[in-house]
Amino acid sequence: MINFVEELNSEQLEVVHHGDGPCLVLAGAGSGKTRTIVYRVAYLLEQGIKPEHILLVTFTNKAAQEMKARIGKLLGKNENEPGALPWSGTFHHIAYRILKMYAPLLGYGNNFTVLDSDDSQAILKLCSKEVRPDSGGKKFPSAHVLSAIISYAQNAELAVEDVINARFSQWAVFQEEIKQIASEYRRRKKEANAMDFDDLLANLLVLLHDEKVRKKYADQFAYILVDEYQDTNRLQASIIKEFSSTHKNIVAVGDDAQSIYSFRAADIQNILNFQNDYLGAKIFKLETNYRSTQEILNLANSVIANNREQYKKKLHTVLQNGQKPQLYPELDQQGEADFVATKIQGYLSEGVAPNEIAVLFRAAYHSQMLEVELVRRGIDYDYRGGVRFFERAHIKDALAYLRVWNNRADIAAWLRVLMHEEGIGPAAAQKVIEKVRQVSEVAKVREVGLEVLGSKAQVGWNNFVRIWDAMAKAPDPTPAGLIEAVLDSPYREYLESEFVDSRERLADIKQLVVFAERYDNTEQFLAETTLQESFRAAGGAGESVSPPAGGGARGGGSNKIVLST
Repeated sequence: MINFVEELNSEQLEVVHHGDGPCLVLAGAGSGKTRTIVYRVAYLLEQGIKPEHILLVTFTNKAAQEMKARIGKLLGKNENEPGALPWSGTFHHIAYRILKMYAPLLGYGNNFTVLDSDDSQAILKLCSKEVRPDSGGKKFPSAHVLSAIISYAQNAELAVEDVINARFSQWAVFQEEIKQIASEYRRRKKEANAMDFDDLLANLLVLLHDEKVRKKYADQFAYILVDEYQDTNRLQASIIKEFSSTHKNIVAVGDDAQSIYSFRAADIQNILNFQNDYLGAKIFKLETNYRSTQEILNLANSVIANNREQYKKKLHTVLQNGQKPQLYPELDQQGEADFVATKIQGYLSEGVAPNEIAVLFRAAYHSQMLEVELVRRGIDYDYRGGVRFFERAHIKDALAYLRVWNNRADIAAWLRVLMHEEGIGPAAAQKVIEKVRQVSEVAKVREVGLEVLGSKAQVGWNNFVRIWDAMAKAPDPTPAGLIEAVLDSPYREYLESEFVDSRERLADIKQLVVFAERYDNTEQFLAETTLQESFRAAGGAGESVSPPAGGGARGGGSNKIVLST
């Protein structure tokens, strides 16, 4: 028998013993939420609840396996033995299992295929080709962007046009075409007996509207536990509501102060409106922190207190007191980079291991100045949660335009700027490269494509010429001025049409402009950026400082943390 009183704090114990009915567990950072879920499941099993009557929903299969292992260890059982929590896993995993049994009710075969993102985009490209209008020079959204719009609409339970107006307004001019593509995409998937990841959830919800199916699973799942509830979307919340409609025993665990996935249609209102969605719901708070000192928690508490919509919490620690967080305002980003790099050098000279030092950034583009400063000082570093600034594709693109401007014999740069243009492949690009070497005047570069390219490739060449002309007409011919010209050229349209994260990419390029303002000479600037890229290849194999972690970082084990805003 598990000694729950001995092994849990009073807040966790309250959830474990009294988590019947609809319950919202507000678990502050580092408060042992996984431990609470594990012990709650173990408690139910000890009370004689059959494993198949418990539904445990997590956001990753790894989390589900970890919880099953911990529950098995508590109960002295193997998590892989038959009957060990058969209904535990992600929303998509649970949906797939149920749909495999009931797919014919929705007009699918039981042997339906699950499409990955590449499969989905391949079908969307076909749909787009049939519907795509003559855009009059304006780029049409790529299959990747179309997929993001359709996916958001499904997960947020919104109409496609509402999603376009609210989040993708730059594509409002193509609203009718995008709606047609979404409809054709649904038809083609059904025809192919295939579902994408979003369909697994959407079709499960449709299936649960069948009274017989809903009753089977609502009756079966006597106890439901959902992890990371703050990151659920409206579709997932609707599924849980159907599953819990008979017994109404649901424990939703999350933290409204840690919601970071709104770009994936996660809806914080699922937590904030929990008491409206589940009348009579009980609210539990896990406020004892096992990870941070009170000085850090005091700062976090004071910042979170400013949230307009929230459940009030006040975290407190079991750890000894530590140092107060310190604020060092700087006049500009260069000053901030100098300060942080000097701090890191100081820690290293004191004997702090490099992998015990971390820098956290609010946004990826904030890393650039510090990366340059670390390279300048010879400090190796790892970049977590993304790609180093000068290795990002769009930064390489912007630099490639400056490279062909500065050196028209630069084959690699020409290949890079031409290959993303419509109708230009390797063979056509090679023709341009061979011809452009013979051109002595900047103004005559624009004529090269007209001489060597076919009609199909002319479309892409004309787009490149618009970018080239923008650079030629730049009022400021410095590296910063040329990058700004690229930023205001059709290259911006390319980013917006191809990538869902185009705003972040554009912000990166604006940050490149800030860096370029330090140079008057384009050749010198390009040499410096090349040195930045080569530093990674030349870096040692030893330990590295660990900046920058993005805004999505949770937890972490570094002893020296610097926040850069």
